[in-house]
Amino acid sequence: MKLASTALTTLGATAALIAATVAPASAAPQSQEAPMAPDAPPSTQVCETGYFYNTSYADVYLPNPSTRVYGSSGGILSYSTADSSTVSGSLSATSSADAGVVFAQVSASVGVTVGASATATTTVGYTWTVPAGQTGWIEMGARGYQIDYTKSHYASPCTEIIDQVDTITGATSNAWFTHS
Repeated sequence: MKLASTALTTLGATAALIAATVAPASAAPQSQEAPMAPDAPPSTQVCETGYFYNTSYADVYLPNPSTRVYGSSGGILSYSTADSSTVSGSLSATSSADAGVVFAQVSASVGVTVGASATATTTVGYTWTVPAGQTGWIEMGARGYQIDYTKSHYASPCTEIIDQVDTITGATSNAWFTHS
């Protein structure tokens, strides 16, 4: 076996293949990884580049008060199939540049398009009876998402830098109703 190990150091990778085929089955496998210097400077670390967005979200009702229908005690208030309502989310001046990326990330997660505004159209209608002795209203809005996000990037040596923390609200085209 002395000859195989000498050939390995002399002939390089080709000899490694030969030595592996000549070595007895009980021989321990040799690692092919290059050793890392324990005192390598941190600047040689490789980090991901670009901006990263970490998001969390919750369902919210996005109102449209212009769609309110009022009624008195015992009245039946309703929306028909195909009624629609346009709603808007909310963005701060500093978050508007990031909104597209954040909305796309949440859209992929919830399976429905989330954006700055949307028109919701009902496919089933909605009916509500005003309780006795009261006046009331119904309103057609849309499902939205309140989205908390953190935008960050990495600087050498792989240190995360937080660029922005904000909350925005995105709208969907899913109709949602409420009443007084």
